[in-house]
Amino acid sequence: MGLVKRLASRLERLGVDPKQQEHSLQKPIDTPSGSDSTYNRPPAQIPPTKPQKVLAQPIDNGVNIFSGAIAEGDIPLLYPKKQHDVKPKGCSYGPSDKPIQTNNFYNNLTLEDQSFPIWPLPYSMWLSKEPGQVNGFALNHTDAGQRVFGPDPGCNPVQFYFNPPRIKSLVLSGEGICEDTVLELSNHQKMSVTGKMAVGSGSIVFPLVQGMGYVTAIYTNLKPIISSQVGIKEFSKCIELNNSTKKYIARLFNDVVWSVYVIGDSTQLVLQDPNTIVGDSNQSCTIQVCKGDSPYYDSSAGMYQTSVKLIGQVDGQKGTYSFAYETQGNSQSGKGMVWCLPHQHEVLDQQSNQCKTDLVLDSPTKGVMKAFQTNSLTMIESELPVDINWLPWSVSSKSEPCYSDSEKEMIRNAARAESQQDIVAMANIDSMYTSGKILDKFAYILYVCNDILQDNELTGNLLPRIKEAINIFASNKQKFPLVYDSTWKGLISSADPGADFGNSNYNDHHFHYGYHIHAIALVAHVDPSILTENNCLVRDYAITLLRDVATPNSNDKLFPESRSFDWFHGHSFAHGIFASGDGKDEESSSEDYHFAYGMKLFAKVIGDRNMEARANLMLSVMRRAMNKYMLFLDDNNDQPANFIGNKVAGISFENKIDFSTYFGRGSIANEWIHGIHMLPITPISSYIRSPRFVQEEWERHLQPIIDSIPDGWKGILMLNLALYDPKRSYQWFARSDWQDNLIDNGMSRTWSLAFTGGIGGSK
Repeated sequence: MGLVKRLASRLERLGVDPKQQEHSLQKPIDTPSGSDSTYNRPPAQIPPTKPQKVLAQPIDNGVNIFSGAIAEGDIPLLYPKKQHDVKPKGCSYGPSDKPIQTNNFYNNLTLEDQSFPIWPLPYSMWLSKEPGQVNGFALNHTDAGQRVFGPDPGCNPVQFYFNPPRIKSLVLSGEGICEDTVLELSNHQKMSVTGKMAVGSGSIVFPLVQGMGYVTAIYTNLKPIISSQVGIKEFSKCIELNNSTKKYIARLFNDVVWSVYVIGDSTQLVLQDPNTIVGDSNQSCTIQVCKGDSPYYDSSAGMYQTSVKLIGQVDGQKGTYSFAYETQGNSQSGKGMVWCLPHQHEVLDQQSNQCKTDLVLDSPTKGVMKAFQTNSLTMIESELPVDINWLPWSVSSKSEPCYSDSEKEMIRNAARAESQQDIVAMANIDSMYTSGKILDKFAYILYVCNDILQDNELTGNLLPRIKEAINIFASNKQKFPLVYDSTWKGLISSADPGADFGNSNYNDHHFHYGYHIHAIALVAHVDPSILTENNCLVRDYAITLLRDVATPNSNDKLFPESRSFDWFHGHSFAHGIFASGDGKDEESSSEDYHFAYGMKLFAKVIGDRNMEARANLMLSVMRRAMNKYMLFLDDNNDQPANFIGNKVAGISFENKIDFSTYFGRGSIANEWIHGIHMLPITPISSYIRSPRFVQEEWERHLQPIIDSIPDGWKGILMLNLALYDPKRSYQWFARSDWQDNLIDNGMSRTWSLAFTGGIGGSK
């Protein structure tokens, strides 16, 4: 199966110098996974654990659903603690230090030589460390017209587009800053970090916050230097906004205008040469720069964001989430300037909308950003999936699932055949990802036997075996046990970084752990005792996985806040601690929301209503963002017109989108690219993937090739078809000449028949 090849091609790509990264992904590499599918072992003995105190929390309207913790206390003792081989650059990472983000926008600054770009948006920034040049924090903004399309820009759709990297529009520096100067990072938060460059007794501090209105540099006892590789055509002092704030305009040789604000009583800037602006003395001042010229910039200058607090409330199907910005400094308006993305500014509440300016800037890959003069933004989502739970569901299904006796018998026969497999041997392999898929597969068969077939014999046969398989992982006795990394602070595989898709370097944790969490939720729905047996072993296992991926705030000393999901971007990033020239990325939208769906169901079985509310809100935000940036209707206005014909993004980076995968394109055409955005198909799939989208994608790309696909990807595509044509999908899974090799290793015919039949395919 192509999926099992993801690691080899991904790590080969990441192993090369990321600075030389090509903007077209490699072709598939046929590398076996190395997994031994026949591996078996006796039941694992249960090691001693230290139970975590789980905090099941009721929802009170108006209470911040992000304020509590998933659990308190140490993680179970069965996870050995170790230092990570990759140390975060410029960071303090001792036992008492806060966890460091591994998958967010500023992670590149903690890796390699700290010079790989970051995208706080709308600007890109990077540490310039080149001999013979002015070194410091470089910054740029690219317009949509600068995008590069390829490999053939004349094609429609093109395979990829990217924004030209490392154009040094401006470099914020100071006298004495050189290529050896280290950027020290502190105040680690999900949406912000503080950078500092020191020279002798002088320093520059850079508050880096997602959506910040200006790039801000705070100088202490250091002579400011601003450089431009593009070159400065004109530089002039414009006005003094007040006694301490001066405004300058810099017009570069590409005719792009930048506003430069200097906040400080006596500091003056002068143009030294066509590439360099300097301050007149070693003074303490704050310099803010932004692209363009506007009275809105003038009235917000002097105030800057330092961090963001996430606040959320849920009331039934309505959810709100807010970015409350911590600020410093003063401005004429008493407010700062912030930018937000299309999936945010179309659902802003009335108060936030009243703060809208007329300023717009293109984002690299997510449409047009808008600027708001405010210190907080609140978004409203009004269709949370609170009623989508265990049973098969689709947007177009008219009633709850109902099965005839003959349909149940067909499902029963499939379940009887599939349940004969050796669950423990199949699941206990060398990959948290693949093992999770296997556990989830059999958990769904168990669910169907119990809830839909109500077959006590089949349920009783399956239940102890799948519990045994889960217990191997819960007791940390799998081939590569998990360990607690006390450097970055997280739960990682003990395998090498070149194994299991880079799990030990924080790649794909939400994908991997999401399957395990979802499987445990299904089994606990059938047999709640699994959560209390063996000193709460399985419950604590799932809780620890959730703490690693989705800790709701920065109060947990053992795990970072929301490692994977980015509330600013509206989706997760899968890319861990590997430096990347195009920033973080994600190639599977469906495995992203599968994690959130598993989190929702697990929250239901343990009674944590706050966690369930967070998951529902997360799913609603994902639906909006993914249907703008990853899944494209024909009338999509947020992606280039010559790209939306691909229908799916492929791999979404911060700086580019490439219609490809890390493991290839497909054996027939591009079916792997489409399929990785489908699997697994569950009741939440139709909430994200609308019938209209599925039909457009099917008719344009999949219908012409479906009959030629010779492997398990065919089953993935055919089950996805049920989201718009359940009858045809059901008929394919119900046919008499069934072939097991045409479904993925994480799929079952049992669930496929139950799902397609339950949403109207058998009627």
